[in-house]
Amino acid sequence: MKRSRQLLGLVLAASMLLSVIGCSSGSAGNSGTSGQTQAQVQETATEAGNGQQETGQAKAEAGSEDEMVIGIICNMSSTHAATNGWLIAAWDAAVKRINENGGLDGKMIRCQLYDPESDASTVKQRLTDIKNSGAVCAIYTSGDALAPSAAEWASQNKFPVFLISNTSTQITLGNYSDYAFNMGKNAWGFAKILALHCVGTEGMKNFCFVGTDGAATIDAEKFLIYEGQKINPDFEMLASFRINFNDTEFSNIISSVAGMKPDMVLQQGGGPNFVSFCQQASMFDLFSSCGVYNDLVTDSSTNQPLIAGEEFPYGQTHGVFTMPFWDETMMDEELIQFCKDYRETDVAKENGYFPSDNGLAIYNIFNVLKQAVESCASAGTDYRDSQVLTEAISAVKYSDCNGEHYFRTGVDNQFVTNLYYGTSKYDENYPEVVVCENIETFSGDEYLPSADEMKTWAESQGYDVSRFQ
Repeated sequence: MKRSRQLLGLVLAASMLLSVIGCSSGSAGNSGTSGQTQAQVQETATEAGNGQQETGQAKAEAGSEDEMVIGIICNMSSTHAATNGWLIAAWDAAVKRINENGGLDGKMIRCQLYDPESDASTVKQRLTDIKNSGAVCAIYTSGDALAPSAAEWASQNKFPVFLISNTSTQITLGNYSDYAFNMGKNAWGFAKILALHCVGTEGMKNFCFVGTDGAATIDAEKFLIYEGQKINPDFEMLASFRINFNDTEFSNIISSVAGMKPDMVLQQGGGPNFVSFCQQASMFDLFSSCGVYNDLVTDSSTNQPLIAGEEFPYGQTHGVFTMPFWDETMMDEELIQFCKDYRETDVAKENGYFPSDNGLAIYNIFNVLKQAVESCASAGTDYRDSQVLTEAISAVKYSDCNGEHYFRTGVDNQFVTNLYYGTSKYDENYPEVVVCENIETFSGDEYLPSADEMKTWAESQGYDVSRFQ
């Protein structure tokens, strides 16, 4: 346990350094994160100021006639910065591929990072800074809790924002916007997949919830009950526990859950949260009585500290993921190349990173953006006009190895893609990460709620349903 916590601390520190560098240097094409010496890393991190100073620099640097700037909301001053390294590798790889092939509309892409400082009002200010800088769009990467603020800002300012946080009904119903494009896993859809497998196929009758109180995690809890009871009206939740990072609290919670002997535990919350959960679950022998189900079963940013500490519970974690990055037979040539480019970034090579879920979300965003800009160029319209680009993004439709892709505009603006369900396993060819076996594939039509279902739920919760007419 002690060893894995020490390793986690190193990951946190290294990722936060890399994040500050990406924001401060802003070099074209690679987010400014590659090719830095350790001395340069330390110097840049020391000199970097707060989010306001960094966004001021971004405003001064953006707007070149030879480049296309994309603003990225990215945590750099909280524990969530631990995931930044995996994200940096993803946009480095995606941007490198586009720029090596001539860019978009002859312009080189540059990503510029902005710190939301874990504050909803600051998220909106940073998005305003991005819009004012001359960027063509924004990408929000800072978690579920602040995502509704980003969606609300997108609607009010009519500026395209891609969200890679998990999609909650607080976004799709409470803060719906045609300008907020939901690229992450849909919490309702994730819960439906668990219900189909765990209640429908495995015949499970109950569960305990252990997780954070973000909008998407709350949705996962309530929609597992909702979808599970469609299959078995007697399916029930035995207890619900909201957690933080306190070891004593975790210990008491896991002890209580183990005593209840549920058929399954729905666990929500990655990074240090999941590390602590697994450590306590092992201490109280929870895995001997039930499995743990979540939406980060193959998530490298969450699992690698446990693997390094030889504490990962292979075979006991199950759930949903977006890309079988370890199996090239399930990928097309473009995705295989992206995974190779990802692994060749300096950040990934130095830290042993693999792309996993958020990596695919970034890959999809740049594919969508590429097609939208190209369609504008073909039509002779100006993608620098945010309304024109938003409409072009909404119209993007294509298919690849992960199924049919499009946005459910007017419903939840969810990016449709296949999701996969599996059970964690150790693979000697990929000892640094978790892979899955017994994989099931679910198309968007199978796991996403219909417009009628969403309207019915919205009415029951008092949301405006006029757009569903």
